[in-house]
Amino acid sequence: MNAPISQKIAFYTIEEFFEIYGEKDERYELIDGIPYMMAAPNTDHQALSMFLSATIWNFLKGKKCRVFAAPYDVFLSESKKSESGIFSKIKKIRGTVVQPDLIVVCDPDKIKPDGCHGAPDLVVEIMSESTKTKDESLKLYKYFSSGVKEYWLIDPKEQTVQLYHKPKATGNKATVDMLDFGDTIKSRVLEGLEIDLAQFAE
Repeated sequence: MNAPISQKIAFYTIEEFFEIYGEKDERYELIDGIPYMMAAPNTDHQALSMFLSATIWNFLKGKKCRVFAAPYDVFLSESKKSESGIFSKIKKIRGTVVQPDLIVVCDPDKIKPDGCHGAPDLVVEIMSESTKTKDESLKLYKYFSSGVKEYWLIDPKEQTVQLYHKPKATGNKATVDMLDFGDTIKSRVLEGLEIDLAQFAE
């Protein structure tokens, strides 16, 4: 019987991640210390992203919330700096920095020159065959455990939308609305935001 093949897995802080992966041509995300390479978006993905970002941007004009589209870094867990500006060496945090397709941030203190530090209010992921499993499981958990209030999972191939919403009163429970491209997305976090996906599907 052959001996099992062992392979070491490194868990990175955000600082280590950018040092190693920051200059690569490919795009990577870091989730709980593990790097994931991101596939380039296809035409349908980009068209839907542009439609959603333009619609949300127009809705937010004159409001305090802001919308950002990928590539844009969202830091969900990172080492904290002391008052002297030095990262704590006491606890090595397995970092998480992701690049959702779209985010909406209503707290201006979270918006920094290098990205969003902390949970956005709304996250939108446009799924593909290569990202679907991660978007529906690992990222779903990570977003809500970090404080995201609403999460849209859109599948352009199947023309479906999963709209997850986590009211504070429900503790660790979230609700999900199942929609298709003939329906209108009605945000519960951004009151008054309604997006008729039939306009995109035409």
